[in-house]
Amino acid sequence: RQTKSPPIAVGFLRYNGPMKSLRFESLHQRFIEQHTPSPNDISDKAHDAEPHSFGVHLVALSLTKMGDALLDIKLVLPWLLTAVGAPGFFVALLVPLRESLAMLPQFFIAAWAERVAIRKSLWSMGCVGQGLCVVGMAATPWLFSGSRAGWVLVLFLTLFSLSRCLCSIIIKDVQGKTIDKQHRGRVSGIATSFSGVVAILVAVCLLVGWLSSNSITALSILLALAATCWLVAALVYLCLKEQPSPTRKQSPPFTDRFKQYARLLNQKPVQRFLIVRGLLISTALVAPFYVVLANRHSEGNISALGLLLLLAGIANFLSGWFWGKLSDLSSRRVLSLTGVMAFLLAVIAYVGINQQWEVSKNHLWYGLILFVLYITHAGVRLGRSTYLMDMANVHNRTQLVALSNTLIGVFLLVVGAITASLGNHSAEQIILGLGVCSLMGALLALRLPEVQR
Repeated sequence: RQTKSPPIAVGFLRYNGPMKSLRFESLHQRFIEQHTPSPNDISDKAHDAEPHSFGVHLVALSLTKMGDALLDIKLVLPWLLTAVGAPGFFVALLVPLRESLAMLPQFFIAAWAERVAIRKSLWSMGCVGQGLCVVGMAATPWLFSGSRAGWVLVLFLTLFSLSRCLCSIIIKDVQGKTIDKQHRGRVSGIATSFSGVVAILVAVCLLVGWLSSNSITALSILLALAATCWLVAALVYLCLKEQPSPTRKQSPPFTDRFKQYARLLNQKPVQRFLIVRGLLISTALVAPFYVVLANRHSEGNISALGLLLLLAGIANFLSGWFWGKLSDLSSRRVLSLTGVMAFLLAVIAYVGINQQWEVSKNHLWYGLILFVLYITHAGVRLGRSTYLMDMANVHNRTQLVALSNTLIGVFLLVVGAITASLGNHSAEQIILGLGVCSLMGALLALRLPEVQR
């Protein structure tokens, strides 16, 4: 078995003649010449097909991350709800609802997924579901307004999150058995950078008014483009060369499944990781409150949203490759570093408001804070995903992902409900409280065992 790193596979589809399958080819063979040999924790066949798998994952994940950038729950949907005149209560619901529903059902989905040997089609099904829900979101402002539009958007967001739940648990399992350790973080890192480029281009279009000067029209175009990304990603992922996984003929009884999860939960490393991940959820919850402050000091026009999207796109572009590479070296240190960064941002924002800094009255100031926060949150996402995949193995990866996401989903739903109830009061105090949670997560992350070696 060869141990050199796979090439960066900037894949493209090539037709090889009648009745031949579509396959991905690598455009070039440079991937970091000086690199430690991979642990090779996948099968021989999967290792031989790893360049192809790297390319499929890169293209598919890039498309879905592009969709996420265009359908930014923390930026685009709040602007859309404001444009249709929905109450502020719906804005505070967005992040907790999306994140929690994408995790909670995984306890039950995991047992069903284990009965399927080839699981790439399940991920494609989830992408199709997400794409169709975003199409519904794009049509909502043309059919409804006010509270009715808010409820319809929340309904589509609920269905979107459930489809995302299926994708979340499948992608980690499939990626874990098709790509070796110390290469997985890089796939997500490069895909994040690609999505950042697209977000930058779209943001420029908003700033110069190329999409539309009307907010609702421009936002509907953004959502339509996002839906296209998910639908194309569903087709791309079907090209993956996946080896069959061990399957169960029938789902085990609930008590047996509960005992399996209980055994995992009794492990000290799992407990520590769940606590760290729960505390670092604060980096996602805090973003809408920064947006509230930015909106407070702007007129809410589409160019202000374009500026925030531009900064978010630049942040994703700059951070993706860096965090992906660093996560492959030590994902626990990535979690610690990003927690400290989120805490410092919260302190700066809080002090600026209370000391009445002149700069804190400018929406550009909060745009800059959001820029750094997006870099920070990208590191949290890549760090926790890489740590979870490398901590697990082929026998317990699906159960561990389901356990982690289910418990974090419950935690997020509770904390999200609390922050949503306080969404219209003392935004700076909520920001500081969430920043303290980030600092606690950073300190506890240093006590996590190293799993990259």
